[in-house]
Amino acid sequence: MATLTTKERNLFQSLVRLSTEQRQLFELLLKKQGEDLAQFAIPKRMTSELIPLSYSQEKIWTIAQLTPDSFVDNVPVAFHVSGELNLPVFEKSVNLLIERNEILRTTCTIRVRQPIQTVMTTFKPWVETIDLRNFTREEGLERAANRAKEIAQMPFDLSQDVLFRATVFCLGEQEFIILLVTHQFAIDGLSVRFLLQELATLYKAILVGDRSSLPEPNIQYADFAVWQRQWFSDAIFEPQITYWKKQLSSVPSQLQLPIYQSRQFATLEAGCDKFEFSPTLSDKLRALCRQQGVTSFMAFVALFQIIIHRCTLENEISIGTIISNRNRSEIEKVVGNFANNLLLRTTFSNDLNFGDVLAKVRETILDAYTYQDLPFQRLAESLESLPQFQVLLLLRDSTTAQNLDLPALHVQDFPVDLGVTRMELNLDITDSGKGSIFGKLEYKSALFEASTIKQILKNLQVLLERVTENQNRKIADIVLPETIDCSLYNENLQDKLATAQISSKQCVAPTTEIEKELVTIWAEILGHPEVGIHNNFFELGGHSLLAVKLFAEMEKRFGKNLPLSILFQAPTISQLADVVRRTEETVSWSPLVTIQAGDPKKLPLFCVHGAGFNVLIYRDVALNLGSDQPVYGLQARGLDGNRPVHLDFESIASDYIREVQSVQPEGPYMIGGLSNGGCIAFEMAQQLHAQGQEVILLALFDTYTPDAIALLPPLPRFLSSVNYLRQHMLPPYLLKVRSQPHILLSELQTALGAIRKVLQQSQAGTEVLNREKKRGLFSKVHTQKSSSMFADPEDFSASSFLEQKLAQISKYILQRSSWAFLTPSTQLEEMDDVISTNLKNLEEIYSKGQETYNPQPYSGRITVFKAGETPPGHQVDTQLGWGSIAQAGVEVFEIPGNHTSIMETKLLAEKLRLCIEKAVGN
Repeated sequence: MATLTTKERNLFQSLVRLSTEQRQLFELLLKKQGEDLAQFAIPKRMTSELIPLSYSQEKIWTIAQLTPDSFVDNVPVAFHVSGELNLPVFEKSVNLLIERNEILRTTCTIRVRQPIQTVMTTFKPWVETIDLRNFTREEGLERAANRAKEIAQMPFDLSQDVLFRATVFCLGEQEFIILLVTHQFAIDGLSVRFLLQELATLYKAILVGDRSSLPEPNIQYADFAVWQRQWFSDAIFEPQITYWKKQLSSVPSQLQLPIYQSRQFATLEAGCDKFEFSPTLSDKLRALCRQQGVTSFMAFVALFQIIIHRCTLENEISIGTIISNRNRSEIEKVVGNFANNLLLRTTFSNDLNFGDVLAKVRETILDAYTYQDLPFQRLAESLESLPQFQVLLLLRDSTTAQNLDLPALHVQDFPVDLGVTRMELNLDITDSGKGSIFGKLEYKSALFEASTIKQILKNLQVLLERVTENQNRKIADIVLPETIDCSLYNENLQDKLATAQISSKQCVAPTTEIEKELVTIWAEILGHPEVGIHNNFFELGGHSLLAVKLFAEMEKRFGKNLPLSILFQAPTISQLADVVRRTEETVSWSPLVTIQAGDPKKLPLFCVHGAGFNVLIYRDVALNLGSDQPVYGLQARGLDGNRPVHLDFESIASDYIREVQSVQPEGPYMIGGLSNGGCIAFEMAQQLHAQGQEVILLALFDTYTPDAIALLPPLPRFLSSVNYLRQHMLPPYLLKVRSQPHILLSELQTALGAIRKVLQQSQAGTEVLNREKKRGLFSKVHTQKSSSMFADPEDFSASSFLEQKLAQISKYILQRSSWAFLTPSTQLEEMDDVISTNLKNLEEIYSKGQETYNPQPYSGRITVFKAGETPPGHQVDTQLGWGSIAQAGVEVFEIPGNHTSIMETKLLAEKLRLCIEKAVGN
């Protein structure tokens, strides 16, 4: 397309400035003359124009501001390449690819209070070569796969990064893995295809010295973004809004899918199950589609909606899809994100057969294509209630590798998976028109059991077989082999309620004076009016903080300073009273604590204490791993009031190794640690390696390295903090006020008053709370630097009064988040008993030890269990900083919950058990 003439551009600008009524009248006059406004092509932008974000980009950019450390919008593709790959030519091809597609070198910044795109005129492309030829082929492939996943999970900074990364892993002289990573801010699904085709064309052209085969693009994505914002008005959107309002009216906001726990515990962590239909069955489906005049996409929408209808027993089924939205000739092959979300609704009834459903789906999809221009966020703004985008279906017509046709090279897809998904269910299908139809079903692993996903796929296979045999059979009469319990979610919640009720089982009254004293103490500390001598401390909701308070009160009343680890052997009042009675016996304060004896034939797991310095927090981990898994804890020396023998982490690690080897003299070893205990566990692994011992599993539970966390600028920090408030602070508060509505008004007044006070202050940082000095927000125990992990607004240069106020509100939220109450100095602030004082002293000592500890490169592999809830207002590295330290790679599991609550979840134990089985198996 040629650049518009001055006259044409002036006409276009005049049309843009028309009011809604004027444009409607102008369109009517044109139609009477057989003309259409669509004839006006998208012009190239003026060089002086500010470039706004397109509607698609705006949504992605907003999410990136809320979760700047997220990689969920990264788009990785990888290939296994055999043959003589010319690396210099490949690198030059990547450079030219970025040069010719402006969107790959486009950044986004705030100007005049609006996000604006800027195209970099000079840039440094990311093209990296990693030589793995010194390893065996199997080792090289494994290292390439691990490193590829790490690179794929590296977040992009939309304010400064080139949005295209290329990495080549050299496995041999004629064997390579090519990894390409970009971001949804810059591309959509079709753009991946175009980029690969362009890359292949450039590679061929450079090899022969001819670039004429690939002409420059007529327009760039920025031209489209300017045009879209200028051209689309309320008048154009109004008919589309009217259609979608009608289409989605009275649709339930949420499908009751067969999940096994509440959505509030769900993270983005994904599971995946692959499937493949035989060529014969695939051809039968294609024949059915030709007969009915539908596409295979329409057929799979109908099939998948029937599966969801059958497992939810709901009649109104809406699933999402992503449409290319390239309905103008100028943008058919432009690289950029033009995609739009569409919700496809089907109403089911008992008398429908598959042919009926297919006809309804066909009509729905064709109508949706007619009204595809309306950006999904504009639709959301226009509706009072929008059905949630829970289930997604995508269909591709080719594999990725088919688009990278490199001369004299054999290219195959190489699997690389981010391991995250926003969708609860995502059915991704490939149908090339011949051979087998295949795909994968991604799912949120915190919501669905793997067995449920296998049932869904088995039902999909059988349903496809049934309908290709007889499309006239009523769908209600089709027998599926696997019945998925649609009430599983509700039953699961009822089971949890039943478990809570069991914990308050029949009370057995105390018979001795010690038991009577303990009953009184337990009732007060645990908040249970009725406590029996056989009730279990942990089943009544006891945890390490309550244990500290319990044992502090016992020390006052009985004059006995007992280790908290006694609760592993004596978790009931009856058993604990017996310990108190044996005054003549000396109770062991050894660092090594048997949490669970397990099967002596199995390798034990050794867990280092966290910031609480005791090991009660590992009780749930041990129970959830199974009674046959031996688990030992390492509690801090000095819990009894004696000064710790060692003050630096290296010496502490050596001391703990001696304790470990008293149980297990030789490797292989499995070691884990929470928070600062993870750093000690890491140092133990280093020293064991130096001894020539093997460490087959090093598990770090939410342990940060020095450079793992950074304070965000004021605006992103504020957005992140508000998002944290919405996700993690409001839900439990609303549950609380639901049961105690009288507290709502007083607490709301208190909160508003505090925020008003913040806003009235003239400078960021003038508010200093006495409690804050003691709290330190997040104690140095959790840092690997002498500075506080959480920086103050005063440490960040705010350029405006508004930014200062935003920083103060962010600080207010942080101070009241769970991250501000994780250390003994904050949890036990008002307590001055012997045990609490010992813990506070330990915190100070370990803080100094951690300030001087600097983790060195580690030759082994590290497994990180990262809390889904991260500190508000901060950017956290996806690998918590261990990626640059672990030379054999890092495996990351994101677990729902905060820094400590993750240790109670079954999901963590399930992932840990799989890691143990894999480590022992290897």
